[in-house]
Amino acid sequence: MIHYEDMQPGDVADLGPTEAITAEAIVAFAERYDPQPFHLSDAGAADTYFETLAASGWHTAALTMKLLMTGRDEPLASLGSPGFDDLRWHSPVHVGDRLSVRCTVTDKRVSKSRPEMGLVHFAVETRNQDDITVMSYRTVSMLARREAG
Repeated sequence: MIHYEDMQPGDVADLGPTEAITAEAIVAFAERYDPQPFHLSDAGAADTYFETLAASGWHTAALTMKLLMTGRDEPLASLGSPGFDDLRWHSPVHVGDRLSVRCTVTDKRVSKSRPEMGLVHFAVETRNQDDITVMSYRTVSMLARREAG
């Protein structure tokens, strides 16, 4: 497992890509979680900014999370996260797109109240096959330490 001690500011992990995103997957996610017309059909997207069927931003976030958790040779010793900041959806995700994630360690520190864990700050960018950033955010992950002080 990858622990707190294994992460250093400046470390970069490139994860992915996903399988090509299908219309069926976009619609299934949207029907369940984000049933806006432009996420449900080409016709619903035709007269919008998207022009054709587009994945929900939350679908993009879920695919990003999957890559963050499964895209490494070893899993992270994750203990969760207190949240994220500056979530931005920069460009739509369409049928056929393949997403990759670049995760950069920006800072880290040992938890003052729970010395068995460290807090690792990441900048996360999700990109499509054309290297266009489709989503970005900053997050803090709580990672187990091998030694608690």
